[in-house]
Amino acid sequence: MVSKIIIDTDPGIDDALALLAACRCREVEILGVSTVAGNLPLETVTANASAILAFCGSPARVYPGASAPLYGNLRDAAHIHGPGGLGGWDLAPDSGRVARRHAAEFIAGTAADNPGQVTLVTLGPLTNLALALARYPRQVRELKRVVAMGGALAVPGNVTPVAEFNIWADPDAAQAVIEGGLDLSLVGLDVTRDMRLEDQAIARLEGGGPGTRQAARLIRYIEKKEGAHPLHDPLAFTAAIHPEFFTFDLLPLAVEIGGDYCRGQTVPLREGQGYLLKGARRADYRKCQEFLLDLWGQTKG
Repeated sequence: MVSKIIIDTDPGIDDALALLAACRCREVEILGVSTVAGNLPLETVTANASAILAFCGSPARVYPGASAPLYGNLRDAAHIHGPGGLGGWDLAPDSGRVARRHAAEFIAGTAADNPGQVTLVTLGPLTNLALALARYPRQVRELKRVVAMGGALAVPGNVTPVAEFNIWADPDAAQAVIEGGLDLSLVGLDVTRDMRLEDQAIARLEGGGPGTRQAARLIRYIEKKEGAHPLHDPLAFTAAIHPEFFTFDLLPLAVEIGGDYCRGQTVPLREGQGYLLKGARRADYRKCQEFLLDLWGQTKG
């Protein structure tokens, strides 16, 4: 059965790898890609998303959204992702597929048009979804579920000692989404930090066609720059399509919004406190790796 999905993203190398996989996945129909400022400014991530979709031959359109967090200014991660945000991958943007409709309106409208059928996969800050909940609460609650890459429950953060980047970038939005009454699965650093490809797996990609080799180049670039780098966003996409590869715990959670030291921390609470969501605790990395390698191996170019 084919799943209808929306991908909300801020490409970024990890996001690009997730999009390359999604565009080759026969198990999904991508209804659209919404963009949010996070890893890079909105204009850049929108251009990158349009370019990747064009490269893959996907018919999906791009819906630009929030250019800043709900409060305050954007603090991006451009220093990690290299030239253009894609490690120097020189792709031409496809401005013709960029819609004027705001991402929040697109998410809400698409959910309302397909009640109970659409999975929203968020790979960046949760600003667009928080805006959609505020403006179109009834329509957004027609989403089947939300799978969000974000959070660090029982492990250290990756931008501060306690916070994961996507939550830290807009903690107010993350808390609003947690309170939004959605079927929400959080795929955070507790599982994504251990999703790394061994050298022989990357070499397997390097022996493929031009597009497959490009996936390998993205992985090599981020590993050279950052060291052995977890594939956060591709794993979150995998969890949206194959949740049976994962173990989720139902837990009450809150996000620390203020504070100089704990901003963006995802805080597990005692039973009866906070809002319940599904937090990924374990993953079958062998199955996840084979799923992704198979999809990247189909990438054309």
